[in-house]
Amino acid sequence: MKLITALTRTPSDFVLETLLEKRKAPLSAEGIHNALSDLTLHIAKDVSFCMAAFPKQEALGKSEIKAGDIDRVDIMFADDDERYLPIFSNMEKLKAFKPELRENEAYYIADKEDLLNFLLLNGKVAACVLNPGEDDLLLHRMQLQNLIQVGKDLKNGN
Repeated sequence: MKLITALTRTPSDFVLETLLEKRKAPLSAEGIHNALSDLTLHIAKDVSFCMAAFPKQEALGKSEIKAGDIDRVDIMFADDDERYLPIFSNMEKLKAFKPELRENEAYYIADKEDLLNFLLLNGKVAACVLNPGEDDLLLHRMQLQNLIQVGKDLKNGN
Protein backbone atom coordinates (compact mmCIF):
# COMPACT_ATOMS: atom_id res chain seq x y z
CA MET A 1 0.00 0.00 0.00
CA LYS A 2 1.26 3.44 -0.86
CA LEU A 3 0.90 6.39 1.46
CA ILE A 4 -1.13 9.21 -0.08
CA THR A 5 0.56 12.60 0.30
CA ALA A 6 -0.11 15.98 -1.28
CA LEU A 7 2.15 14.93 -4.17
CA THR A 8 0.58 11.50 -4.73
CA ARG A 9 -1.39 10.91 -7.89
CA THR A 10 -4.50 9.15 -6.62
CA PRO A 11 -6.73 6.77 -8.57
CA SER A 12 -9.32 8.39 -10.79
CA ASP A 13 -10.84 5.75 -13.02
CA PHE A 14 -13.63 7.04 -15.27
CA VAL A 15 -14.27 3.56 -16.70
CA LEU A 16 -14.68 2.06 -13.22
CA GLU A 17 -17.07 4.83 -12.19
CA THR A 18 -19.11 4.34 -15.38
CA LEU A 19 -19.30 0.57 -14.92
CA LEU A 20 -20.34 0.93 -11.28
CA GLU A 21 -23.14 3.28 -12.35
CA LYS A 22 -24.16 0.98 -15.20
CA ARG A 23 -24.70 -1.97 -12.84
CA LYS A 24 -27.25 0.10 -10.89
CA ALA A 25 -29.26 1.07 -13.97
CA PRO A 26 -32.45 -0.79 -14.86
CA LEU A 27 -31.22 -3.44 -17.30
CA SER A 28 -32.45 -6.66 -18.81
CA ALA A 29 -31.00 -9.93 -17.52
CA GLU A 30 -28.56 -9.91 -20.44
CA GLY A 31 -27.72 -6.26 -19.79
CA ILE A 32 -26.98 -6.98 -16.12
CA HIS A 33 -24.82 -9.96 -17.11
CA ASN A 34 -22.87 -7.82 -19.60
CA ALA A 35 -22.45 -4.96 -17.11
CA LEU A 36 -21.13 -7.33 -14.43
CA SER A 37 -18.82 -9.06 -16.91
CA ASP A 38 -17.40 -5.71 -18.04
CA LEU A 39 -16.98 -4.61 -14.42
CA THR A 40 -15.24 -7.87 -13.50
CA LEU A 41 -12.82 -7.65 -16.42
CA HIS A 42 -12.04 -4.02 -15.63
CA ILE A 43 -11.41 -4.63 -11.93
CA ALA A 44 -9.18 -7.60 -12.87
CA LYS A 45 -6.83 -5.11 -14.53
CA ASP A 46 -4.55 -2.73 -12.61
CA VAL A 47 -7.26 -0.99 -10.61
CA SER A 48 -6.28 0.67 -7.33
CA PHE A 49 -8.44 1.67 -4.40
CA CYS A 50 -8.24 4.29 -1.66
CA MET A 51 -8.54 3.48 2.03
CA ALA A 52 -7.69 4.83 5.47
CA ALA A 53 -5.65 2.92 8.04
CA PHE A 54 -3.61 3.25 11.20
CA PRO A 55 -0.14 1.84 10.54
CA LYS A 56 1.80 0.17 13.34
CA GLN A 57 4.22 2.45 15.18
CA GLU A 58 7.26 1.14 13.29
CA ALA A 59 5.55 1.82 9.94
CA LEU A 60 4.47 5.40 10.70
CA GLY A 61 5.56 7.77 7.94
CA LYS A 62 6.74 5.03 5.57
CA SER A 63 5.79 5.68 1.96
CA GLU A 64 4.82 2.03 1.47
CA ILE A 65 3.44 -0.51 3.92
CA LYS A 66 2.23 -4.09 3.75
CA ALA A 67 -1.04 -5.46 5.11
CA GLY A 68 0.85 -6.74 8.16
CA ASP A 69 1.98 -3.18 8.94
CA ILE A 70 -1.61 -2.10 9.63
CA ASP A 71 -2.41 -1.74 13.31
CA ARG A 72 -6.11 -1.05 12.82
CA VAL A 73 -8.73 0.30 10.42
CA ASP A 74 -12.28 1.52 10.71
CA ILE A 75 -14.53 -1.47 10.15
CA MET A 76 -18.17 -1.36 9.08
CA PHE A 77 -20.78 -3.68 10.54
CA ALA A 78 -23.73 -4.73 8.39
CA ASP A 79 -27.18 -6.16 9.06
CA ASP A 80 -25.74 -9.65 8.54
CA ASP A 81 -23.45 -9.18 11.61
CA GLU A 82 -20.38 -9.37 9.36
CA ARG A 83 -17.47 -6.92 9.36
CA TYR A 84 -16.39 -5.08 6.23
CA LEU A 85 -13.38 -2.95 5.26
CA PRO A 86 -14.51 0.24 3.48
CA ILE A 87 -12.51 1.00 0.32
CA PHE A 88 -13.11 3.64 -2.32
CA SER A 89 -12.72 4.05 -6.06
CA ASN A 90 -11.25 7.54 -5.70
CA MET A 91 -9.98 9.99 -3.13
CA GLU A 92 -13.03 12.26 -3.35
CA LYS A 93 -15.32 9.42 -2.24
CA LEU A 94 -12.96 8.45 0.58
CA LYS A 95 -12.75 12.04 1.83
CA ALA A 96 -16.55 12.40 1.64
CA PHE A 97 -16.84 9.25 3.78
CA LYS A 98 -13.95 10.14 6.11
CA PRO A 99 -13.09 13.84 5.82
CA GLU A 100 -10.86 13.99 8.91
CA LEU A 101 -8.06 11.63 9.87
CA ARG A 102 -7.34 10.82 13.49
CA GLU A 103 -3.88 10.85 15.04
CA ASN A 104 -1.50 8.42 13.26
CA GLU A 105 -4.16 7.54 10.65
CA ALA A 106 -3.32 7.97 6.96
CA TYR A 107 -4.81 7.55 3.51
CA TYR A 108 -3.39 4.77 1.33
CA ILE A 109 -3.64 3.44 -2.21
CA ALA A 110 -4.17 -0.32 -2.18
CA ASP A 111 -4.26 -2.86 -4.99
CA LYS A 112 -6.14 -6.16 -5.02
CA GLU A 113 -3.17 -8.05 -3.57
CA ASP A 114 -2.98 -5.60 -0.65
CA LEU A 115 -6.68 -6.04 0.05
CA LEU A 116 -6.49 -9.83 -0.19
CA ASN A 117 -3.50 -9.91 2.17
CA PHE A 118 -5.38 -7.73 4.64
CA LEU A 119 -8.39 -10.06 4.56
CA LEU A 120 -6.19 -13.14 4.93
CA LEU A 121 -4.51 -11.62 8.00
CA ASN A 122 -7.82 -10.48 9.49
CA GLY A 123 -10.14 -13.46 9.41
CA LYS A 124 -12.96 -11.67 11.24
CA VAL A 125 -13.35 -9.21 8.35
CA ALA A 126 -15.69 -10.79 5.78
CA ALA A 127 -14.86 -8.65 2.75
CA CYS A 128 -14.00 -5.23 1.41
CA VAL A 129 -16.92 -3.02 0.44
CA LEU A 130 -16.30 -0.62 -2.45
CA ASN A 131 -17.89 2.81 -2.04
CA PRO A 132 -20.12 1.92 0.93
CA GLY A 133 -23.55 3.48 0.89
CA GLU A 134 -23.25 4.20 -2.82
CA ASP A 135 -22.10 1.15 -4.78
CA ASP A 136 -21.73 -1.41 -1.96
CA LEU A 137 -19.74 -3.77 -4.17
CA LEU A 138 -18.42 -6.60 -1.99
CA LEU A 139 -15.01 -8.07 -2.71
CA HIS A 140 -14.57 -11.28 -0.72
CA ARG A 141 -11.30 -13.23 -0.47
CA MET A 142 -12.23 -15.72 -3.19
CA GLN A 143 -13.36 -12.94 -5.54
CA LEU A 144 -10.11 -11.05 -5.01
CA GLN A 145 -8.11 -14.23 -5.66
CA ASN A 146 -10.07 -14.82 -8.87
CA LEU A 147 -9.70 -11.19 -10.00
CA ILE A 148 -5.95 -11.35 -9.39
CA GLN A 149 -5.68 -14.57 -11.42
CA VAL A 150 -7.81 -13.17 -14.27
CA GLY A 151 -5.58 -10.08 -14.30
CA LYS A 152 -2.46 -12.25 -14.58
CA ASP A 153 -4.07 -14.29 -17.37
CA LEU A 154 -4.98 -11.10 -19.26
CA LYS A 155 -1.40 -9.83 -18.97
CA ASN A 156 -0.08 -13.16 -20.27
CA GLY A 157 -2.52 -13.16 -23.18
CA ASN A 158 -4.52 -16.18 -21.96
